[in-house]
Amino acid sequence: MDNAVDVKRLLELRDKLDSRIKELQEELNLLNEIKSVIDSIIKSQSIVPATELVSRPQDLGKLVETREIRSRVGNELLGTVEVYENGGVSIKPIKPFNKDNTAFRRFFRDKILEGFKQEDDKLVKDGQLRREEAFNYEIKLDGDNVVSMVIKNYRSDERLREIIRAARWMLERVLKEEGGEQ
Repeated sequence: MDNAVDVKRLLELRDKLDSRIKELQEELNLLNEIKSVIDSIIKSQSIVPATELVSRPQDLGKLVETREIRSRVGNELLGTVEVYENGGVSIKPIKPFNKDNTAFRRFFRDKILEGFKQEDDKLVKDGQLRREEAFNYEIKLDGDNVVSMVIKNYRSDERLREIIRAARWMLERVLKEEGGEQ
């Protein structure tokens, strides 16, 4: 009979343990829900998303110069360009725009940025350039909206001028198209 009492006691303990696990799981679900609400509030009220604050372009070195990108017609401010000592550039539009915008996606990203990247990738493949010296870029998003573009290793003033010219052209179109949205 002792064995039956032990089994009964073990079953009671297991039931209590299952009950406690269920309580903790419900509490964890509630905490995750609260965290999600807090994250969405922070995102909706922050001009610069928290992820952007955490990942400033530190590895680009010291900021050398900040330039404004202005429209050719009307001299409207479209964005800013920060030039860093280690061959990096950060381009920030005056307001975020959708990453799927044609002028951005097909022209600026696919033609200009990817073009330079492919040129340098070929030089790396041919042994004429080290991988860490090759052109690279990162598009920073807040949801589906582009908030900045970080470019590393533009490597020449001519490339920098072309990037800024292309960014001006793209931002003129993007901000005109999306002008009514914000």
